[in-house]
Amino acid sequence: MKLKRLLLLWCLTAVSLHPTGSIQAEDSETPLIVNLETESKLAPLYLLPINHDQSEFDDPYVQKLERILNFDLDHNGATFVVKRTTAGNHLGQGGAFNQLGATSDWKAQHVFYIVKSHIQGKSIKTLILNIQNQTLKSIDPFSLTGELSEDRRQIHRLSDTIHKALFGNDGTASTHLLFTIKTGVSTDSSKWTSEVWESDYDGANLRQLTKERSTCVTPIYLPPKKGFTTGAFLYVSYQQGQPKIIICSLKDEKKRRLTTMRGNQLMPAVSSARDKVAFICDITGNADLFLQPFSPEQGAIGKPQQIFSARSATQGSPTFSPDGSQIAFVSNKEGSPKIYVMPVPVPGTNISDIKATLLTRANRENSAPSWSPDGTKIAYCARGYGDRQIWVYDFETKKETQITTGNGNKENPSWAPNSLHLVYNSSDPKSSNLFIINLNQSEPTQITFGSGHKQFPNWEPRF
Repeated sequence: MKLKRLLLLWCLTAVSLHPTGSIQAEDSETPLIVNLETESKLAPLYLLPINHDQSEFDDPYVQKLERILNFDLDHNGATFVVKRTTAGNHLGQGGAFNQLGATSDWKAQHVFYIVKSHIQGKSIKTLILNIQNQTLKSIDPFSLTGELSEDRRQIHRLSDTIHKALFGNDGTASTHLLFTIKTGVSTDSSKWTSEVWESDYDGANLRQLTKERSTCVTPIYLPPKKGFTTGAFLYVSYQQGQPKIIICSLKDEKKRRLTTMRGNQLMPAVSSARDKVAFICDITGNADLFLQPFSPEQGAIGKPQQIFSARSATQGSPTFSPDGSQIAFVSNKEGSPKIYVMPVPVPGTNISDIKATLLTRANRENSAPSWSPDGTKIAYCARGYGDRQIWVYDFETKKETQITTGNGNKENPSWAPNSLHLVYNSSDPKSSNLFIINLNQSEPTQITFGSGHKQFPNWEPRF
């Protein structure tokens, strides 16, 4: 029972703001104060209405596509969509498609970028005017089908193409999310089930991946090969009673157990090289950290290695550094759960020779660490002086910064491939939904709605 309570606790933690408005360290004599930046890092972008007088689609359908494009460009962490004006629309829509008006007129409206699209038949073509360097770029046409589920993904791809054209790096609009949805009879917990689902990054195009009619938790994508998208995921299943780690295909939903070892196995994490799985297991009588050599084709290779244990302590929530050389995890070996970092030991290393370094100091009840793909940060949740919030530890500055605020518990953060965006779930007795936020936009956006508790989000990795 103690183990179950601790593991549940670590899936549900974060921190909050001190009543004075500053972020203070609880375990230090000197307060740790982190000033949050208020100056916007976002560039103003004007999105012109999509011209579709020669298209095969009606006004309501094009308006739906336009809202998707607007959402993407307003949540990419680099731009924000400015409010349209009559003067702006007239300036950008006057003349031929490749005419967007004088840059001096746009500068007067304090706009950096203009995006103009035109649908002809079932093809959408797009122009981007960069006011700063006075360049006009044309995006190759994207084909549309008239099916919203398919076309919204085409718009996501268009959004990422625009992002690449403007900033030289990939956007996140065409990525996906894994998470669980817990449903059942609220008065009878024995009748609740939790299944794994996948969606677009904005919460749309929901697809159920497991149909176990039991409890599934902590799904994670298997990192893809370079140049490919991921084809499988891991999750923990309670279908046979004890929690076991399952590998499941995204294509045909075929599944198999990771390992046949005894005991409860929880919280899997996969190295980006796809050659190791870290997880928690109590086979020794204590919830300790294990490492399993792994191959996507063969599954587990050889026996798992116990790599960290502490007397009367519980470990949880491992996460690999991008280069696979380190693991961050949670342990309560010094009292309140904190996040520690340790090197990945070579096979045969004596467990007594493996040491972990304390990482987080500012708050209590730290949980659910997630290492950013660029290796510079770890997101986690913790409790300070109120509800649990999302925090980020920066390896370069050695600072712990609170990312979310407000009422309600926020938990289980997961990084997008750009190391800028995070997805997390709220967790309250009556509802739990997913939110996205990025380090340049302090206001979170809710992306899931409706019945069921959405939990344990995991953002699709990309190379």
